[in-house]
Amino acid sequence: MFLAVDKVSNLPVWNSFFKAAPKDQYRAYVHCKLDACKAQVQGSALEPVATVPSYYCTDLVSPMNQLLAYALASDGTPSPNDKFAFVSDSSLPAKPFHVLHSTLSQRRGSDFCVFPTSEWADVADPAGQLEVVPKTHQWITLERGHAEKLLADWHQKKWHDLMSRFRVNLDAYTGASNSFADPTNWGCLDEFWHIAALYGPIGQVDKAQEKVVDLPLFVGGPLRVSAGHGWQGECDTFVVWSQYLHAPGNNPFLKLYASLDPKSVPHGGNFARPGWWDTITTVGLKVIRDSSFLFVRKFIDYPTLADGPSFHEAYEALVLRA
Repeated sequence: MFLAVDKVSNLPVWNSFFKAAPKDQYRAYVHCKLDACKAQVQGSALEPVATVPSYYCTDLVSPMNQLLAYALASDGTPSPNDKFAFVSDSSLPAKPFHVLHSTLSQRRGSDFCVFPTSEWADVADPAGQLEVVPKTHQWITLERGHAEKLLADWHQKKWHDLMSRFRVNLDAYTGASNSFADPTNWGCLDEFWHIAALYGPIGQVDKAQEKVVDLPLFVGGPLRVSAGHGWQGECDTFVVWSQYLHAPGNNPFLKLYASLDPKSVPHGGNFARPGWWDTITTVGLKVIRDSSFLFVRKFIDYPTLADGPSFHEAYEALVLRA
């Protein structure tokens, strides 16, 4: 399920990816903000859904749930092994279809890539303890039961007030001295809503003591709630957030990044925008294929292959190989 503005970058790679896929094993949908995107994907495996209003950061959940609605209503026999993966318009598959399909269909639960705890949203209660909501990557993968529940929750306006309740992107609030880390909560609705709607905020958190939380069907659990904790959960999509590239603990991002040759290192981005690739080598493509990730981002459209003539041909040969 793709979220796109005016195009899906490197569409020839996605065409090669889906060309190798059995037709009964996937559906591919794209939410296009602009009509140019709908025109671009005509004739591809990506089916546009009806566009709904969306606003960067404030509400990208509406188009995400529009995609879920179409995917859940698609023909075919529903299965508890169905998975619903969100992909950005600047992402590429890190594995051929058969590997990705096998990995997701055999994995029970939903994949949330949880940011280090310094990024989580929290509010202090009168007793001085915290109520927290983990911050996750937008690019989650949901199991069918979770997808159905989230779509129903959104229509019932569950946690539509999350941003105001946790004072996300507002000035530091009273009681901020009790916070996990940064006294102001930062982020976007799509980074908090899904995990909050599924599991609710985590209450009675003492910033000085770790709390271990078992979340049903949360891949990579249990969730550890403590100041200074690094990446958690299951991260399907590689991306460079420079300030957390060296976060402690299980850090698959650093493992891939450290394996790249110098010409394949992506731009670093900043605190608000992730890094991106405009150049890579065949060595870098092999690193992507051998990584633990299912998708990688961000790639500009038609990046430069530093040691060859065709990025798309090399990507198909080296990353999408059987």
